[in-house]
Amino acid sequence: MALLDVKNVSIEYTTEDGVLKAVEDVSFSLEVGESVGLVGESGCGKTTLAKSVMRLLSKNGRISEGQMMFKGEDLVTKTEEEIRKLRLTEIAMVAQSAMNALNPVYTVGDQLIEGIQIHTDMTREQARERAIEVFKMVGLEEKRLKSYPHQMSGGMKQRAIIAMALTLNPSLIIADEPTTALDVVVQDRILQQVIEIQKKINSSMILITHDISVVSETCETIIVMYGGKIMEKASTKAFFTKPVHPYSLGLNNAFPSIHEIGEELISIPGSPPNLMQEQVGCRFRARCPFRTEICMEEQPPLEEVAPNHLSACHHNKEVERFREESQKRETWEKVRERIIEEIRRDVS
Repeated sequence: MALLDVKNVSIEYTTEDGVLKAVEDVSFSLEVGESVGLVGESGCGKTTLAKSVMRLLSKNGRISEGQMMFKGEDLVTKTEEEIRKLRLTEIAMVAQSAMNALNPVYTVGDQLIEGIQIHTDMTREQARERAIEVFKMVGLEEKRLKSYPHQMSGGMKQRAIIAMALTLNPSLIIADEPTTALDVVVQDRILQQVIEIQKKINSSMILITHDISVVSETCETIIVMYGGKIMEKASTKAFFTKPVHPYSLGLNNAFPSIHEIGEELISIPGSPPNLMQEQVGCRFRARCPFRTEICMEEQPPLEEVAPNHLSACHHNKEVERFREESQKRETWEKVRERIIEEIRRDVS
């Protein structure tokens, strides 16, 4: 049995302008000890999907369809009280912004100790000893327990947030852009610490990021999302050596390579779809250089193209040609020209 089994989940937000379908019919599973990277551009639904696991959606958001089976029990149907008991003990989250996640009027130590005591029967002294232990695990000195958030650097605050998430050895860690605001050197150190601790306590991890280079170093599996849908799911090695979906090919073009130092990266022209509008056909159709008539009319199924490798494209069998063509700058320039022409036509 998988630790987490997400089945046909759809999530929507009710706004003044209507209903926004942020995630639609998404399924994936996570094994014990496995690390999965959720990647994609801003607004693709990756953070919404991950937050829904902990039932931390904003008031106007809801899981409209599907199941989220965690250790055999559906998280969607659990009461708020039942979910609250799972947070930190079984499922913990490393927030994107450490400053927003920490209360500025309490010391970091008090916040950590309070969280431990809420979820366990530990005395304050026992909780403090555990806090010291996890601080050491993430490279923080004991004296930092007495620090207020504003007295710590960005890297220290992020380590403190990671320590909070790991305090009670959760089965699942959800890391939402955990090192985005940090410089590259600090980012690498923290990620390595997270991986070491994760292996030590044998927990699983969902890493949310728009930086696929981070996934290449930390995860066994990668899930590419676009427009609220999964475009591709593969082992990290397969994704970087034999990507299939045109969107994945575009993402790989934007990934710096040590073999092409100095080469200008190729970006994907255009913008993600407006999920307030009804989506017809492939979500990536407007920006895809290989689209055909069927792409405009029918949504492609997520199908297996190799063992444990899925892709949602009508033309998976043409991937060899797509890989070759996608390396050419003119391939994507034609898309840019097409988008500009469509905008001019709509305006006129």
